[in-house]
Amino acid sequence: MNKILINIFIVCSFLIITCEGYSQNSRAMWIWNRQNQIYSMIIDYSSYRDNLFEFCSAPHGDPDHRISVLFLDCKSGVYDNQDKLRNFISEASDSGITIEYLDGDPTWATYNRETGFERIQKAIEFNAATLIDKEKIKGIQFDVEPYLLKESRGYMPPYYDVERMVVWNLFVTFVDSCQKIIDSAKTDLYFGIAIPRWYENHVGEEELKRLQEKVDYVAIMDYNENSDVIIRDAENEINNANELSKKVWIGVETKEVTPETVSFFEEGVTFMESQLDSVLNVYGNNPDFLGIAIHSYTYYKSLFVDPVSVDEINYEIKNGFILEQNYPNPFNPSTKIKFYLDKAGYTSLNIYNILGEQIKSLLDKNIDAGWHELTFNSSKFSSGIYIYELISNNYKSRKKMVLTK
Repeated sequence: MNKILINIFIVCSFLIITCEGYSQNSRAMWIWNRQNQIYSMIIDYSSYRDNLFEFCSAPHGDPDHRISVLFLDCKSGVYDNQDKLRNFISEASDSGITIEYLDGDPTWATYNRETGFERIQKAIEFNAATLIDKEKIKGIQFDVEPYLLKESRGYMPPYYDVERMVVWNLFVTFVDSCQKIIDSAKTDLYFGIAIPRWYENHVGEEELKRLQEKVDYVAIMDYNENSDVIIRDAENEINNANELSKKVWIGVETKEVTPETVSFFEEGVTFMESQLDSVLNVYGNNPDFLGIAIHSYTYYKSLFVDPVSVDEINYEIKNGFILEQNYPNPFNPSTKIKFYLDKAGYTSLNIYNILGEQIKSLLDKNIDAGWHELTFNSSKFSSGIYIYELISNNYKSRKKMVLTK
């Protein structure tokens, strides 16, 4: 009976910690140890660390979007620089930032599972070595990605593209074992996994639910530039979380990747926030939605905020013309599109919807060389992503813009 009461207390403690530690609509950010940048943050007490905490307090100058949770690839600190990592975590806590230990490898799902178990044990031991709460990591997140297990990538069998459900079942078992290791240690650590937005399309909705049941939370890599897609692809995870009393982060991408539609790299901060506002309008009041997670620090801090005016920069004209980003963007009801031609010629400027259907022609005639500016009035169109395309003198360029009403 006492054991049952203790277990109930532990579960309730986790739920309280989660709710208090992560206020609803928190912001999180992934930081991988690319080029040893995390090592520098842990070891170097000056610029690397200061720059990170300053950015987290007001990303791109906006304190309303402050980062309060970092998924940190800090195994070098967990293994070899524990005192310095504790110092880093303590300073992060003083800045209002919670640290989770981030790690993962596809092979942990199948033939290299012991490494994953070892990493969890090391994290548990790291916390156990200090009595000061603000020096402890608060959670562990694994990004395993078993769908990468393919022969063409040099991995050992079983392969995801050949024996999908075999790999999947091994992965779910691995995740379950990780959660049990943490729970059996009777710590305050919580455990989550990063998952792609399309798992249910690969293995089915019931299997997705079975996976979510094993962990405290999932962080969906819901990588798309369209809020409608982000909302749709998180729906099953959110519903499962509600039913299972679990939690969900919704993650977005800021890195330059292919296809470009999975990232906000081209669109920038203003556009991204307009899309995230739509996501928050749908899920922001859901008690099991933790907030937005952004991938990742290196790319997010370099993301442009607003289009740069041609008067503010000297362009190097390489291809015979320049197509400016429309301004303002997002816009309602009208926006200006500016472009430059190095020689006269037949020129068209057309507007397309997200399906590629032409909805408006702004220009279709011979025009002179030089700078030109046209206005697109969207009063007859609905909110969404639109594409404008300039064609002149055998050159073509496209850009995206967003209408918000």
